[in-house]
Amino acid sequence: MTSTNPPIRGAGEQPENWRERLDRVEAIVASNSEQIAATQRQVDANSLAIADLALRTDANSTAISRLEAAQTASNQRMDDLTERVNILSERVSDLTRMVEQVSRIALATFQRIDAMQSEIRELQTENQRVLDILKGGQDGQQ
Repeated sequence: MTSTNPPIRGAGEQPENWRERLDRVEAIVASNSEQIAATQRQVDANSLAIADLALRTDANSTAISRLEAAQTASNQRMDDLTERVNILSERVSDLTRMVEQVSRIALATFQRIDAMQSEIRELQTENQRVLDILKGGQDGQQ
């Protein structure tokens, strides 16, 4: 069996460029540490933003609930007002019919009064003629 792994070396058997490799590893570790710190700062900022959004979402949910309740109350008031308007409309229609009836009665009454006044004038004229005849007959008897 052949191994493809390089042979394990002892502590004293490091290759000559091991310091360069160590410097590169340390540089990579430092760069990774900076990247981790920057990522953590971004995560912290995002966490604060998420918390702020959660508060705003809760506030908006509360506001929406209040608006929905107000809308429901407004709809109920609108339904009540519509019902009242319908009732008033019926009453106005009834009143209009009554006014039309009263107008017809008043017209008939005025026509009857005119007829009665005409009859009264005729009677007054007839009475005056009778008085004149009676006066003429009395003047002749005296």
